[in-house]
Amino acid sequence: MDNGKSSVTGLETHVASTLAYLGTWVSGIVLLLVETKDRVVRFHAMQSILVFGPLHLLMFFLNASGSLFSLGLWNGSLLPVSLVFAVLHGVVLVLSIVLWVLLMVKTYQRQQVLVPVAGDLAFWLLAKLGMPTPERDALAFQGLGGGVPRESHRGRLQYEVGRTGRIAGSIAAIVWSIFVFVMFNFYPDYIAFYQGVSAGGVSQLLRYPILTSELSRALPILNATLVVTVVGHFVALAWDKFFVREGIEVVIHAMGLVTILVFLRVFPFDYSALPLGVAVDVLPGATLAVLVVAAVATGVEIIVRLVRLITYALSR
Repeated sequence: MDNGKSSVTGLETHVASTLAYLGTWVSGIVLLLVETKDRVVRFHAMQSILVFGPLHLLMFFLNASGSLFSLGLWNGSLLPVSLVFAVLHGVVLVLSIVLWVLLMVKTYQRQQVLVPVAGDLAFWLLAKLGMPTPERDALAFQGLGGGVPRESHRGRLQYEVGRTGRIAGSIAAIVWSIFVFVMFNFYPDYIAFYQGVSAGGVSQLLRYPILTSELSRALPILNATLVVTVVGHFVALAWDKFFVREGIEVVIHAMGLVTILVFLRVFPFDYSALPLGVAVDVLPGATLAVLVVAAVATGVEIIVRLVRLITYALSR
């Protein structure tokens, strides 16, 4: 076992491990190369590389893609696509900052955090490189939410797959909510039917907006729902408890149901200008049917989650 001191810096193991995250993947590489004895510091250095390296590469890709689609040569036709990449870049940036702070704080507090996927991959890579790894049982590794990994029938420690799924679901909900907020508030004309046409050897993309000025009547409740969704999922990411997450979902779905009912009442859609022939007459009815189905499904979801919450409360 390690003696509590890093062999290179002379600092206590938890302090040196925290430094592995301070400079993200850069400090991770440095400590991985120079640390020769302390297995815990080496693990955190490898995990820092595997967490922040891919995240920074992803941010670079999203930023570059957003810049590409915002170029003037597209004549603004791909601005919504550029906006999507910009929003995704912002979400990944926030996620990276949250992870960075969380890992440093928990590691400094001597809590050995195992990041889903990256942590297990760090153990595997260290073993492949012939570097001794710390003992999971002895160090009581925890997940991001503070839960202790459970032991499978094969004797290997693993995390609940549901935790990773919930994280992915919350991130997807945050990204989608931000995208919808931006589109409906700043670029409603881009919510449209697009048709490419060619005339005289010149190709152009025609846009037929489908939203009317009545949208302004539905925007307040839509914006409130989107803001609550984003804030709620950030809370769920930080405090991954069943009662908290289910309560948040009930509130979000309730506001979503109200939003759908408002859209049904206002119905800010106009398809009359679309070059679709007889299909134009069908679209209003189809849209109405979709909204009704969505309202019913959301209502059922609220009831199911309320039953789960009540059952959970009674079982405590």
